[in-house]
Amino acid sequence: MTEPITERRIGYCTNVHPGADLSSMLGNIGQCVAMIRTELDEDELLPIGLWLSRETLDEALRLPSGQLRGDLEKIGTMAFTLNGFPYGNFHKDRVKHDVYQPDWSRPERLRYTIDLADLLIDLIPPESTAGISTLPIGWSTVDEDRMEGAVVNLQQAADHLAAIEARTGHCLHIDLEPEPGCLLQRSEDVVELFEKRLLNVDNESIVRRHLRVCHDVCHAAVMFESQSEVVANYDSAGIQIGKIQVSTAIEARGDDPDSMERLRAFTEPRWLHQVSIRNEDGITFHEDLERAIEQETLQPGDCWRIHFHVPVHRDRIESLPTTQSDLRQAIALLAGRPEITDWEVETYAWNALPEAPEIDELAIGIADEIRWTRRHVESAS
Repeated sequence: MTEPITERRIGYCTNVHPGADLSSMLGNIGQCVAMIRTELDEDELLPIGLWLSRETLDEALRLPSGQLRGDLEKIGTMAFTLNGFPYGNFHKDRVKHDVYQPDWSRPERLRYTIDLADLLIDLIPPESTAGISTLPIGWSTVDEDRMEGAVVNLQQAADHLAAIEARTGHCLHIDLEPEPGCLLQRSEDVVELFEKRLLNVDNESIVRRHLRVCHDVCHAAVMFESQSEVVANYDSAGIQIGKIQVSTAIEARGDDPDSMERLRAFTEPRWLHQVSIRNEDGITFHEDLERAIEQETLQPGDCWRIHFHVPVHRDRIESLPTTQSDLRQAIALLAGRPEITDWEVETYAWNALPEAPEIDELAIGIADEIRWTRRHVESAS
């Protein structure tokens, strides 16, 4: 088998942009991308991780072959990966747990991911490789029956991607993304899924090639997993990292008595902001920041980590520390690996910050994130 062409790509994820339909989504992306390219002083196409809801994907699939790629190029960008995690409207007034539906036991999730793969081969250069990040099976309430269905669907998806590679030369992979509170929330959960379920089949080579992991650095940090531990777990199990989501969380520390009041400004109704609290008694988990604030008080010795994606180039937000040091560690560990090509900045919660930016401020912020990521990845390579 000839290995597909690979090269490092660093871009940002477009799930930061709302869009009720494909046209409005492309318009929002194009407006921001134009300003980002100006800020970066670049003429080349800007790499993006494209997010398409089920509805906008259906529109894209009705377009003539090559049109979406051409439309993206006209607005100065190119898709190097797809974000297949949110299925529905990621910018409706309240998302919360809905983002984990349909889970991988449902035929809708399989169909959506296969359709994304069929579109992706029309967006990337010939005989290249690219990934589709996806949810980690579902929320932690997924039961055994649904788990069995999820494994079957993931194996079918891998078979579909193998058929695509045999036909086109494109090596596509589905990248499971562990997240706090989900069935897969730590690297060891992913390893267990592969070793006990996914690899107990005749097509192990297909599973290993086309099912990988999306390492969202923020998610691991919220779970207080060290970056070296995460990487070692995947290496020891032979699980490939298909994509790095460049991301950071916010922290609150017990030695700063004003932190709790600052945290209140980050409670918001749209997305789930899971919380892990570490102290000498261990780690306590809460599904959402609002609930954690209602039930806990910040004590001396506490460290709260909140699943709230914040700008990666900033080490403090509203005077609260971020987990940028974890991100620096991940880059130091992984930037030198030639097989890890895709680095996707995924700060989708800009509009949920206590002071939401205007469109020009958003573009400048994303440009700063890309510039920071490039600099650190290149220096660590």
